[in-house]
Amino acid sequence: MSRQELHALVDAQYDQFQALQQQPTFLAYEQQFACIWADLGKEILQATVGQAPENSRKKTVAKRDLVR
Repeated sequence: MSRQELHALVDAQYDQFQALQQQPTFLAYEQQFACIWADLGKEILQATVGQAPENSRKKTVAKRDLVR
């Protein structure tokens, strides 16, 4: 993931972070912040690691050096 890709993900969430200022209580602010932060973390993790394969049971990396 490049710096520009990270900035693009954060910029997409910026308006939601600014909307937090309109929350009436700190509890509402904190709950909404946690949701936004979790979504942002999920997006960053998926962009860094990649999408999950269609078949999660399919072995993708073979360890050929383990010979018995």
